[in-house]
Amino acid sequence: MAIRIREINGITVALCAVESDERPGDIYLDDAAHHALTTKFGLDWQSMGFIENPPIDFRVAKEMKKQKIRDAEAEHGKWARSKGGKG
Repeated sequence: MAIRIREINGITVALCAVESDERPGDIYLDDAAHHALTTKFGLDWQSMGFIENPPIDFRVAKEMKKQKIRDAEAEHGKWARSKGGKG
């Protein structure tokens, strides 16, 4: 489903594009973008233990994995150490 990302009173919300009219400043995400984000969220939430069996499109996940060039946790650790933290 296509969605609109909109800021309302300082809160960012996601709205069904069919159920809402376009407003200036909206970010429109088509079906493919929404599908890709759903797969990413499913993988992330599963890896963090929030959900056991998220709806993941493994074809999309496989292509996403090919693009990964560094580990986020390791990068965060480097950044934290550069700021004087323990990372």
